[in-house]
Amino acid sequence: MVPKTEQLRQIFSEKFKGLIWKIRIQEKKGYLAIESRQLESGKIAFTVLDHQTGEINFKEKSFLEPMNLNLAYAAQNNILLTANEHTESPASKGLISVNIVDGEILWERYNFTLNQAVPDGVQVFDPKIYPRKYTWIDHISAENIVEQENSQYENSYLIFPALVESYTLPDFIDHGPIQGDISVLSFNRLSMVCFHQTFENNMQQRLVVYQDDRILLDDIMIAGIQKLQPESFFIVNKRLLYIRNKDEIVSYFV
Repeated sequence: MVPKTEQLRQIFSEKFKGLIWKIRIQEKKGYLAIESRQLESGKIAFTVLDHQTGEINFKEKSFLEPMNLNLAYAAQNNILLTANEHTESPASKGLISVNIVDGEILWERYNFTLNQAVPDGVQVFDPKIYPRKYTWIDHISAENIVEQENSQYENSYLIFPALVESYTLPDFIDHGPIQGDISVLSFNRLSMVCFHQTFENNMQQRLVVYQDDRILLDDIMIAGIQKLQPESFFIVNKRLLYIRNKDEIVSYFV
């Protein structure tokens, strides 16, 4: 289905070779960090792009193929990746810091396990040492720094929809039988709804943005599904962002 738009201006649409597995948002620096995975090959890749413009710093960059890497944190100038020994195991085998500008590795520490990360530092421990001894290190250099116990987490201005069980769609939105709750958000005089509808013995997840009685965006986020999808959409800095077909991130100005 081709989205029907009257007023919403698309900022970017970026498609990936693998499924979008995880997103971390750095609001202060204005970027998205994305982890994508190709299920057949097991390849894990990482992307950093500007969520204001869609400009790409680097796309689908892979590191250390034998390792199972996970996107853990998006700091102002770097992203943190945790390295697990096995795909099925949550146990961390190391920590990698990557420059958000060019995707180059800043440092690797395979004797560190991530405990927590805050804007001013990273708290790690050596899993081979018991009882655990926690140490704070710098995001960029990995050098020891003073304790950051009082470090403030950054305020978030992300806006997410609410799940509404009894929401009634307006008559001008033609739709099939609704399955599950409807995600609803009002922003800047716009109404945004995301819902699952039955279509040809399967389900579709659909996003509609309207104002008064005018539909400004109508897009099928994913079709041919059997289960309800947990992901919906969100807004950051007047940008509507959502994932289409699990492998494409789309943004409109709202």
